[in-house]
Amino acid sequence: MRAAWERWEGFWVAGVRRGAVCRAFDGDVLTTRIAFDDGSGTLFASESLIRLTASGETWEAFRFRQEPGGLCAGARRDEAGHDADTLPASGEYLLVSQLAGSAREAATYRRVEDAAPHETPAPAEVRRHPAEPVDLPDGRTVWAERFDVTAGGVRVASHWTHGGAVVRSSWAGALCFASPSGAEALDGLGERLGAFLTAGFPRD
Repeated sequence: MRAAWERWEGFWVAGVRRGAVCRAFDGDVLTTRIAFDDGSGTLFASESLIRLTASGETWEAFRFRQEPGGLCAGARRDEAGHDADTLPASGEYLLVSQLAGSAREAATYRRVEDAAPHETPAPAEVRRHPAEPVDLPDGRTVWAERFDVTAGGVRVASHWTHGGAVVRSSWAGALCFASPSGAEALDGLGERLGAFLTAGFPRD
């Protein structure tokens, strides 16, 4: 069975920590939960669950939900007609981690949008760049390799890795920094955010 893990990140906007990210892998399913306060008291929450195939070489199915707005989406890869070289956007963390632990310079794939899985996937790439200084919230500066994610010719995210682990990510106007524990990532965020990040949306 593939190794299970859980990783937490603080979610920062304009220099203020507003939420957190929880990523968990049980050997079969990658779960990604993001929750933050938009600054006006509105809670934003999203949850993605991606099931890998038995070989782990591609994905089998995924489900995505986002609130507010009641957005629900999902697909089975074979039924949606997606080839093995596709990947839902929320699964890119796995690809970045694999690339960081190898000597490869880049990985190409086709990106399936979480919110619109039946649209044609966009040509995408994760590319390694030389290490550069990265300032962390605890005051440390580390040298970290940068991995840029492009889709349809546009950069959609960047991730920085130090010692093979992702220490910072940038996407959609937010910065995420790796946290040593769930308790630290959740500290001061409030009960609603903590409850969602720990348990996710209620199951049907």
